[in-house]
Amino acid sequence: MDQFKGSINDQMRANRWRTAYMFMIFPIIIIGLTYFAFLIAGAFDGNYSISAFDLANEMMSTIGFWVLLAIVIWSFISYFLGSRMIMAFAGAKPIKKKDHPALFRAVENASIAAGLPKTPDIYIIDDMSLNAFATGTNPKNSKVAISKGLLEKLDKSELEGVMAHEIGHILNRDIRVMLLAITLVGAIEMIGELLIRMRLGGSRSKGSGPLILVGVLFLTVGVLVGTLTRLAISREREFLADATGAHITSNPLALVKALEKIAGDARIEVLDSKASMAGLCIADPTAIGHKKHSQFKLGLKDKKENKGIVGLWKKLWSTHPPMEERITRLRGY
Repeated sequence: MDQFKGSINDQMRANRWRTAYMFMIFPIIIIGLTYFAFLIAGAFDGNYSISAFDLANEMMSTIGFWVLLAIVIWSFISYFLGSRMIMAFAGAKPIKKKDHPALFRAVENASIAAGLPKTPDIYIIDDMSLNAFATGTNPKNSKVAISKGLLEKLDKSELEGVMAHEIGHILNRDIRVMLLAITLVGAIEMIGELLIRMRLGGSRSKGSGPLILVGVLFLTVGVLVGTLTRLAISREREFLADATGAHITSNPLALVKALEKIAGDARIEVLDSKASMAGLCIADPTAIGHKKHSQFKLGLKDKKENKGIVGLWKKLWSTHPPMEERITRLRGY
């Protein structure tokens, strides 16, 4: 018991550091990208009376201030409104207790057992696939979402196990780190897409030439930063949330049965284009994740999964540990 509580406390401390890291590193990255973009613009400007570096410095002293201000504003928006944005991306709708009393009881019981100050708001995703996630900045304003398919296909104990797993993420403060990772990485990618669309949308002015190159730069760095962020947010968070859920319900086999069902169809099509949200869900909701889960259900193993460079590369891009490993650990509790 003491070791379990120690693991939760360690995870909470680590997540506080990760939150501070993201608040510091993302503004630095965006400012750096902006400066590099000004350098590119200066190189394409054709004005040989001033060097690209001098032009970039001049632009940073003026436009750079507004970029920094926009970053600060976006960071606050991400922090306070990010969970609503995520629910909107997933197409999740809030429900009332009278709509699904059994679901509300499962969430309430898990919240009380975990010692949360408030029961999370509950949302339904109109999708017959099997998945769920939690989001928010802290336990007082947290939210949980569950797909319609999961709600209909799990029995009472399995539903309690899944909700306890999501409560585990809230208790461990995983939700705040993942929220910031999604919204801040999304900001970098959004800037890149806007710049590319401005260029491809018909702008042919002299100064628009480097826009597509800068846009690609932002998108590329966004993907790289997203990957590094996933490395910083260890996949151990899923193991700990599984353990927390098993501890809350005192029934690890219920979560085992739920995960076995979830592995059959965890894909949520609306999230295929939002890969950054995959880490939120109890199982990878993307098409790639569905392929891995299908192999598990069929009893197939990827022989290259944990070997050499190929194995390392797959782990680098994976948001969740293998389902088989999660279930094996749960059976050992």
